[in-house]
Amino acid sequence: MNRYVTMALVAAGVVVAGQGLLDAQRGQGRGNQTPTVRQLAWVDRAGNVQGPIGPEMNSILDPSISPDGASVAVRGRQVAGETDHLYVLRGSAATRLTTNEGAERHMIYSPDGSRIAYSIQNSGGVSNLYVRPSSGAGADLPLMESEGMHKWYPSWSPDASTIVFHTNDVDTQARDLWFLDVATGRTGVLVDDEGIQALARMSRDGQFVAYQSDQDGQAEIYVTTFPKSAARWKVSTRGGTWPKWSNDELFYWEGNTLMAVAVPRDGGFKAAAPRKMFTGEQVGMGAANTMSSYNPEYDVSADGTRFVVTQRIER
Repeated sequence: MNRYVTMALVAAGVVVAGQGLLDAQRGQGRGNQTPTVRQLAWVDRAGNVQGPIGPEMNSILDPSISPDGASVAVRGRQVAGETDHLYVLRGSAATRLTTNEGAERHMIYSPDGSRIAYSIQNSGGVSNLYVRPSSGAGADLPLMESEGMHKWYPSWSPDASTIVFHTNDVDTQARDLWFLDVATGRTGVLVDDEGIQALARMSRDGQFVAYQSDQDGQAEIYVTTFPKSAARWKVSTRGGTWPKWSNDELFYWEGNTLMAVAVPRDGGFKAAAPRKMFTGEQVGMGAANTMSSYNPEYDVSADGTRFVVTQRIER
């Protein structure tokens, strides 16, 4: 398997999304079908919706709150049938930062907010990892390009020196956790246990990595150390997906309910019992949404006081 990093630059620019994003999709209903659009919204810890960010769109996935809390990077699509691309939502506007034709997903701000890492999958190829300035200036810089496996869902270390991500072998469909040294391009395997390991998120202090695994028969949330070790802690108790960290808590979804786990920082890893925060139905994410895809629909601020969620709105 080729693990070399290609450092060629890809020409890119900035496209600002126009107004009237819903003009095309509002006419998509057929018969008695009701078109459903997506809206990103701020939510507090009690599940109170505080207001929207960005416009309504046909699809919004993989939100990542900027470190200053003023914008959110998303995988967005304005009209049904379009390819998903990297947008930044700020205020009521959506700005596309890229010009390539490939499908873009799993975007995440660097800890200082200056860059956004994400994956691009071109037609007929695998998904590779890229980074570009969050201002929209400059170009896409490949972080890791190779054949034979998808590279998805990057997560930065606090000093931005390392990215953790999950792979997907195109032949076996195996998913494992890897890490990448950003400066040297050196890669290695972090977790390749039985079953599927995916959606890794490095803790904000860089000591631990949370991820979901079905090694026990259903998706659950686990934590391991960084750097790599044999240590594993199972955090969820009745299933879990989409782990995310604040400074001192770990969040995940148990079906349609957001769970929070306090993680004291007094040496080693210790997790309190999970407790319920709010439901997806409560915040507009849908009553039947079980949060089971590989594309999360929420993010949490560093201080854990507010969240962004993808709402479903019938039009």
